[in-house]
Amino acid sequence: MLWVKRIVCGIVALVLIICSIKLFQTNEQAWQALGCCLLISGITLAHIAIFQQLPKYNFWITLIAIGLAFILYSTNYRTTYEEAKIIENRLDNELEKSKNIEKTDTSKKEIKKKKKKKSSTGFNPSAYPKISGSANVIHANVFYIGGRYVRLYGVDAPDNDQICSDASGSSYNCGQEAVSWVRGWIDNNVIDCYLLKIEPNGQDLATCVWGEYDIGAALVASGWALANTRETDIYTPYEVKAKSESSGLWQGTFYSPEDWRDIKRSRNDFTIKRTTSGGSFFNFGSWFN
Repeated sequence: MLWVKRIVCGIVALVLIICSIKLFQTNEQAWQALGCCLLISGITLAHIAIFQQLPKYNFWITLIAIGLAFILYSTNYRTTYEEAKIIENRLDNELEKSKNIEKTDTSKKEIKKKKKKKSSTGFNPSAYPKISGSANVIHANVFYIGGRYVRLYGVDAPDNDQICSDASGSSYNCGQEAVSWVRGWIDNNVIDCYLLKIEPNGQDLATCVWGEYDIGAALVASGWALANTRETDIYTPYEVKAKSESSGLWQGTFYSPEDWRDIKRSRNDFTIKRTTSGGSFFNFGSWFN
């Protein structure tokens, strides 16, 4: 009778392990998490079938740690081929958007208003000091170029560690996505940055262009940054356009970059203390009494 129980237990364990492997092959994090639970259950039943007792707690902790590590790895993992295709597709789409954005009536009216405002205030980027070269993208709106750090004027982009939700509600690193888009769009080409405000020990404020394209406008139009209305309203029509087309950040839900930074600053550190009593951490002996 004991052998029958062990065989049944082993068969169930094998079924659970096979099901967990199938779930690991899906792209959904929730199914992968369920697969991790089934794998732990299957290995535990296999241990019981072989040794006729539950494994010790450190065995379970090891399995859980391996499962959690796999889930975290699979969440952030993306192949180089997929990244290249995503960047290539976004590059083609955003180049078309940047060329056609001024053809819409609403954008034309807004841009004309901003041009009048700039002409009345005498704002002309080409009148400011210029640096040129291949830019190293630090954040989506912060570049290192010509030995200086510059931040795009009128643009606020997510930090590299910001997390957002896509259209399906799944979380993703929108800060890294924004950086990847800018890198793929510029593609090591020489850009020009006009220094509007020079900070000796900080980030210079600049307007950067690649050929005839305003990089700040393209970034906001792609949806991977917001218009920083505290500095200027010139990029607001591009933000309206991106929002209407659910581009970039607007594909799902997200905190504004400013709110995300406030949340990080206000986040409190805490520690969890575990109290122990005499004896082992878990006592499984009573299970078999």
